[in-house]
Amino acid sequence: MKSSIKILAACSFMMLGVTSCDLTGINENPDKPTDDVNYNMNEPRLASTLRGGMIIDGDVEQRLKPLQIDFYSQMLIDGGGWATKNYIQNDEWNNLTWQAYLTQISSINIVIRSLMEKDKDLYANTIAFARIWRVYIHSQAADKFGPMPFPAYATVEDNPPYKSVKDIYYEYFTELDEALNSFSDSAEPIFSDAGIDLVYKNDVSLWKKFGNSLRLRFAVRLSEVDREKCVAEANAALTSPCGLISSKADNAYMPPKADGSWGQDYNYTMFQITWSGPICMSKSFEKLVTNIGNIDWPAGVVNQTSGVAVSNVHPAKVDPRAPKMFQPGIENGDWKGLVYGAKAEEANTGIYQSKQCAEMGFIIKDGAPYKSRPYDMFLSEEVDFLKAELFARNLVAGDAKAAYEAGVRASFETWGVLGDVEEYLASTEKNEAGTSAKYDDQQGAGNTALEKIITQKYIAGLPDLAQEAWNDKRRLNLPRLDVAVYRDQAVYNNSDTNILNPQNFIKRMKYPMKEQLVNAAEYEKGKSMLGGKGDVVSTPIWWDKQLIIDNPNLTGLMASMMVMSLVMTITFGIIQIAVGLIVSPTIAYIIVVSFLVVGAFSDNPLVISIYCMALRSGMYSPGGYNMWLGLLIMAVIIMCCIIAGTLYARRMDIISKKQEWQNPE
Repeated sequence: MKSSIKILAACSFMMLGVTSCDLTGINENPDKPTDDVNYNMNEPRLASTLRGGMIIDGDVEQRLKPLQIDFYSQMLIDGGGWATKNYIQNDEWNNLTWQAYLTQISSINIVIRSLMEKDKDLYANTIAFARIWRVYIHSQAADKFGPMPFPAYATVEDNPPYKSVKDIYYEYFTELDEALNSFSDSAEPIFSDAGIDLVYKNDVSLWKKFGNSLRLRFAVRLSEVDREKCVAEANAALTSPCGLISSKADNAYMPPKADGSWGQDYNYTMFQITWSGPICMSKSFEKLVTNIGNIDWPAGVVNQTSGVAVSNVHPAKVDPRAPKMFQPGIENGDWKGLVYGAKAEEANTGIYQSKQCAEMGFIIKDGAPYKSRPYDMFLSEEVDFLKAELFARNLVAGDAKAAYEAGVRASFETWGVLGDVEEYLASTEKNEAGTSAKYDDQQGAGNTALEKIITQKYIAGLPDLAQEAWNDKRRLNLPRLDVAVYRDQAVYNNSDTNILNPQNFIKRMKYPMKEQLVNAAEYEKGKSMLGGKGDVVSTPIWWDKQLIIDNPNLTGLMASMMVMSLVMTITFGIIQIAVGLIVSPTIAYIIVVSFLVVGAFSDNPLVISIYCMALRSGMYSPGGYNMWLGLLIMAVIIMCCIIAGTLYARRMDIISKKQEWQNPE
């Protein structure tokens, strides 16, 4: 344990010295920037946020993505035993994430403010780009933490307030709309030298597509919580003259640096060479790519480092992209996924043995010829799958099948296996989650149109779009993954910090402890905005409202619904008899019908009809209602009605009451 602490301390020291991100103020409040920058420094300052805003350099990147987000999405797993264990969140790492993003935002704000004061028309293109990039960077943070500051650029805010995720997203849409409309043919280029723009080389038309595609991504993100806004913004993005990312030429990549040394290049290369072990394929990913498409395992697959050929441990049929993504194990040539959820004493043993599992395929270890690749930011296949989801769910009119197949084709082209795509798309063979590739084949559990779309989006997003995969998992509970749970009760021993029950699957990153100490009032505001359990990993953020338990006990759920329906029928019958006896049958009927109608819209536990809805059951939906509470409430109602009815019946003339009912005036 002491040695691990020493290693982390040393790495933290290295990060401060070698990272190219502008993190010199990491121990200062990034929400309170000093606006004392010489105008001539605006361009280099803004340029530094391109790579810095991606946070893809050095030790910082290791803490932010490979050791956290990759594992939350279950796209990948650390074979060295770092984050495999129990989704542990380290406060130091969370603080690095928080500070790094907000530092970049503050830097961009200074540039925007300076350029607007200098000549907002002359520098309109630079300002528009900066506003788009600002939204992109901030969205990466807000989707991790939830409510947080979104510092304004018009003025220097002394202590930027925490904003709700809903307000933040609405601000994103406003910013993107204004930025996209403010690009100007008469203004100066984004940068004086096109080479400074690492992504699009000053091509305004491509930055417009990027910003508009962001709008589409954010619109779909709201599908579960704000349907009206989702539809409005999606339609705006789909019909915008800016266009969308629609081909490889439009794709947004962050290029690697030249030498591949520590702090200089693509994250997984650094991780695998320098840290504790390989990046491995997860068992969840293996299940998604096995058998689907019905394509034979390709010949000639070897480990790029050791030259070991694949052993007989691999699927007979596999998604042809998968062997391109992952190479056979370095020691024995096995091609299989690594299981999540190891306890400390289980790391690198048995089913958790990383050297017997498939490794990231495009990494070459130290001493071998250096091989690198760009960092994927936004791909045309994601846009296709976003459109497919909108169309399939009837949120927007369009051809879901065509969009889905376009996304799959684009992904196959990306991985160099386009020749297999038509056979793949025609296959009804299912993976272990029950999903086939053929869009029109929608029979069986796990094989709906939405499950196909999100499964393909997940596969196509490997490795860099892990956060989008995590977002989809939280938002839709898709694709169907083997959700590992905390099993180390010595570490996670209460309901607020463990996910022994899948309903507590990790939903967010916790605020850094420093916020509680130096920004207590705003921290408490953010915590209250979260709702639920507050600042814990199992609290969902605003757009994450599809809270479905993984692998629910369907038999138990159906049995409970039958019991609840029977008891509710009895309860309503007794209510109607009692109220009809005391008041009138008409009033009694209205009350019963009202309960049934209100139950469809109400979230009040006293509205007993909600207990007969499977989607509101605690056996299916986290935060759903407990059957026993419903039974208790109904029992109380029945007893009250029986007592009231009995007392009233003893005091009344039944014969005269009957005549009154039969002969109303």
